[in-house]
Amino acid sequence: MKNKSVENKYLPEVPRKEIDELKNTVKTASQKIIADNIARMKKADSHRPEAMKYFDDIADLFGQRQEEIQAEKEKGKKVIGYLCLFAPTELIMAADAIPVRVNSGWYDTSKLGDRIVPVEVCPVIRSTIGAKMIELSPFLEKSDALISVLTCDGMTKLSEILGDAKTIWGMNIPRIKDSTQSLRFWSDEIKHMKDQIEKFTGNKITRKSLKEAIEVSHRATKAFRRLQELRKGPPVIMGRDAMLVNQAYVWDDKVRWTEKTEALCDELDKRVANKDWVCPPDTPRVMVTGTPMFWPDNWKLPTLVEEASPKGIIVADEQCSGERILNDPIGVDEWSMDDMLKAISERYLMASTCPCFTSEDGNEDRINWLLNKVKEWNIQGVIYYVVRGCMLYAMEYTRVKKALDKINVPVYYLDTEYTREDVGQMKTRVEAFLEMLTARVDF
Repeated sequence: MKNKSVENKYLPEVPRKEIDELKNTVKTASQKIIADNIARMKKADSHRPEAMKYFDDIADLFGQRQEEIQAEKEKGKKVIGYLCLFAPTELIMAADAIPVRVNSGWYDTSKLGDRIVPVEVCPVIRSTIGAKMIELSPFLEKSDALISVLTCDGMTKLSEILGDAKTIWGMNIPRIKDSTQSLRFWSDEIKHMKDQIEKFTGNKITRKSLKEAIEVSHRATKAFRRLQELRKGPPVIMGRDAMLVNQAYVWDDKVRWTEKTEALCDELDKRVANKDWVCPPDTPRVMVTGTPMFWPDNWKLPTLVEEASPKGIIVADEQCSGERILNDPIGVDEWSMDDMLKAISERYLMASTCPCFTSEDGNEDRINWLLNKVKEWNIQGVIYYVVRGCMLYAMEYTRVKKALDKINVPVYYLDTEYTREDVGQMKTRVEAFLEMLTARVDF
């Protein structure tokens, strides 16, 4: 924690009694939602893979993993939280610290964030502020420092607000990535972050420790890609299950996550061999893109798609809470410190399809990624998901729709609030879209 003798610029002084009461109320509701989500996922696949049991357990944000992190902290290990995928987690691991993503997926805490920022602000940001106000998030609370990448106006101010309670390291991201100047600028940011992490943890990032951290990421990426490839053919795993596996990486132990994901893939390989599909092969294949969806509350869209009548199945996503997490490996040519830092810089900048970028070509990387995914994964419809207040994704919808229209793939713009109240309305809209896809498949 920061020195409390310094007056807060943003966060209000909430009475201890109110913090405890609100935290207990929201935590109890959240644990019920986690259990309900998992129960519904089990029901969707009557012989769900045995390997999913591990990910169900690790999905309890108040359970095993937060206890493990606390035990490591008591041994002197630092925890470094991050709010965006641009944060170089390999540097954190190389300094013998624990990386963990801390964005909030709780609906209820977004209402608390309204005390500090306007309701027009992205609800993911308002929710994260609210979670901090009542000390709800185990991973945010256990973080000794936070990395905030300034990708949008909301994230920029969020770093200031959280700076009232935590040590914050901001990283500036260039808005144009396809230029020599941009890569040089970002490389300097990466090197500066390395220096900050070393100073904060007291651990030198050596060539050996960084190589080992990159190799951990390489193995995780290999397992991640294996799972995604298995979703390419007839469905052997429900989309919600795969999305939970992918998202669990950001708070789980990286080595163990990789082992458990490989075990899941082994089980799924047997399903492929036995043609043991989780739903009929002609079920409409859907991809989701847009605003990130964070476990556990913000899971309503995947649930609606896979429990609809007619049912759809999510076979892919283009989100920073999903397939973007590990899709691209760090390409190291030589294992020197300079080459590894260069490779990290290139991977986190050039491979990103975040809509924060622009260029003369209009950030074609994201469009090309979407088009290739649609074609290779035989996707029949795309749901463009936006929470109100997320301006970057909302503004890009027109471009994405035009690109998908050209290849005759339907795309549906689904906007929502960080709330459970609109589930009924969303259900009607999602089912209408899936009915249209089903009619196209039948035709």
